[in-house]
Amino acid sequence: MSDTHDNEVKQKPYIIGIVINLVFVLAEIVFAQIAHSTALFADAFHNLSDVLALVIAWLAVVVFGLRATKQHTYGWHNVSILASIFNALLLLGAVAIIFYEGIRDLFFVTPEHTAGWIVTVVAAIGIVVNFSTAMLFKISGGPDEHGHHHGQDLNAKTAYLHLLADAGVSVGVILAGWLIQMTGWQIIDPIVSLIIGVIILVTAWPVMKSTFNLAINGVPDNVDEEEIYQYLNQHAGIQELHDLHIWPLSTTESALTVHLAVENPADAQNILEDVTDQLRSHYHISHVTIQIEGPWHETNCNSI
Repeated sequence: MSDTHDNEVKQKPYIIGIVINLVFVLAEIVFAQIAHSTALFADAFHNLSDVLALVIAWLAVVVFGLRATKQHTYGWHNVSILASIFNALLLLGAVAIIFYEGIRDLFFVTPEHTAGWIVTVVAAIGIVVNFSTAMLFKISGGPDEHGHHHGQDLNAKTAYLHLLADAGVSVGVILAGWLIQMTGWQIIDPIVSLIIGVIILVTAWPVMKSTFNLAINGVPDNVDEEEIYQYLNQHAGIQELHDLHIWPLSTTESALTVHLAVENPADAQNILEDVTDQLRSHYHISHVTIQIEGPWHETNCNSI
């Protein structure tokens, strides 16, 4: 089976999941207006975060299937970072709208009454949509019945867990719709919408921080720069190191460059192979570039 065909097969769960969830989000927004429910509106934006997460994961699969060119020597992997930035900005805007709508309905009573039964039914459909989409990633990204992961794609695993977790929010919306229908307490709707807004903000904040860090070429969260420095500094045969730089190529790949001054130039090739292998296999560095120097190079060549 060709690499192109493999890549197309990997993309199918993402494409199906994006389409299904996007259709549901649009329908949920429409029914939120019909039901006069800010909670349902907030849940729509919460489900939109699923779509955005799937889009970013899908882009990661797509760009990894594109070859580098003379003009784009690292390929198109940075596209996943740009998509993540867009995702973060859109979610911040969504949270602002949710807070505005929720606070307005909380303190300024409107003549419209929330249709609790519509909220309940639509949120119940949301659970089915989230759970069904999660099952698309069961084989490639989800744990088996023993909780083990056997080499599954990390993006698929993340999407699987994210969709299952978000189904829990829909359970809260169902409960809110049922209480509104039973009690007629309209205040429940804006309170639930504000809670969902907080949930989105809290769960998305670490990703937003990580995205900003990646956007300014900061060391990715999954890379311990201090541990790498200690490893290189204590490596037998390396007398000095400088110009150590670590930066992201995508949301899942990292690159590293460093100058290493070796004690014995005759050992340079063995040191180069050993360090390169260790950085790739143990320190989450996908692309390693090392410049070997003699012991007389002790000052930085390219200080920033």
